[in-house]
Amino acid sequence: MGGTQRVAKWAKYFLRLGWEVTIITVKPIAYYAFDDSLLDELKGARIVRTASLDPARLLYIFNRKNERRAGGKEGSIPPSPNWANKRKAGLYWFLIPDARILWIPFAWWSAWREVRQHDIQFVVTSGPPHSAHFVGWLLAKIAGVKWVSDFRDSWLQGNLLPTPTALHRWLQRLMEKRILQDAHAVTATSQLLADKLAVTGQRQTGTAHFLPNGYDAEDFTEPVAASDHCFDVAYIGAISRFADPQTLLEGYRLFVETAQLPPTATRLHFIGADVTGQLTHWIKQNKLADYVVCSGYLAHREAITAMRRVDLLVYLVRPGSFEALIPGKTFEYLAAGKPVLAIGDCIEGMRLLMQHTTFRHCAFDAIDEIRCALLAFYQEFFRGASMPVSSPPLEFSREWQAQKLAAILTNLTLQS
Repeated sequence: MGGTQRVAKWAKYFLRLGWEVTIITVKPIAYYAFDDSLLDELKGARIVRTASLDPARLLYIFNRKNERRAGGKEGSIPPSPNWANKRKAGLYWFLIPDARILWIPFAWWSAWREVRQHDIQFVVTSGPPHSAHFVGWLLAKIAGVKWVSDFRDSWLQGNLLPTPTALHRWLQRLMEKRILQDAHAVTATSQLLADKLAVTGQRQTGTAHFLPNGYDAEDFTEPVAASDHCFDVAYIGAISRFADPQTLLEGYRLFVETAQLPPTATRLHFIGADVTGQLTHWIKQNKLADYVVCSGYLAHREAITAMRRVDLLVYLVRPGSFEALIPGKTFEYLAAGKPVLAIGDCIEGMRLLMQHTTFRHCAFDAIDEIRCALLAFYQEFFRGASMPVSSPPLEFSREWQAQKLAAILTNLTLQS
């Protein structure tokens, strides 16, 4: 999903900068989102896939054995997002900081062997899963490599990791502080998160860096089909407790009723995994089955193409979300050059959108405001009077970010 693209795009552009790249990852797991097309950009990298004892890997092996017994095609049937979430919460009682801690022995051994065989000088770990940072911590201690710890999300702030008891929370805090204190450099997807991590780890000034997610300009070069004169609205990304579409659906229903539009005049697209398992039910509740298209999880390039074809993009942020959050799609929304309907709390990602694109903002529960905003966007679309959207800043490109990360690594050598 989104976190994979951050590391994969770094590797793509590191290879072009002349670096040698080794990626340590896990063998196939039971999961509900796959995008093998991203591998096409990593043909010059060494990709090492290791075993693991974490539940997702074990479930994959179990499913594959069952399919073989049944005479079916080899390969796991991934669990639904809803199934996975219900069972994942209980694991945090026993596996700290997360279930991937059972991957660490295999990952560390493979990484250590790669460091020795190829004289690797730098290691970057990216979390979540935050247990991955312990591979970098061990390599820095034992093999003497320079280590950058990358945070795509907060460790504990924002309630991204369940902590069943005060003891669990204390242990998580202890682990987070150790990682942040010992990493040679820390990177984070938002400036606010980088600042918070620097305080938590009591880091020296200039050792915690804002390195945002971004857009790959090469994903936006292919021409897309022209509009079919239907007002297409799309939310692109996972449906989850952080991006709840219920008020969007209610506002969209009122918009359709107010404008008296048939299904041939407007469509609402959902592109991404439904982690809640409730999207179909919510659509039926609002009697929008004829107006809504649910495409599910798509390969990254297919999602980008869909993003560029629609007339309006929706950005959802549920109240109470972590203020330092900048979802990865923020930058691709910018690169798509479409107006944006922003619904919910003004997290850092939404403030960034407001600086660089045409938008209207509504409070999360302001259903009538959502209706009015959709109506205004539709009227502009109908008149062909949509405001132009400026090109996204170069510093949000994946290529620029790889160059910045390369500079961070090079500076670590100069400082030693």
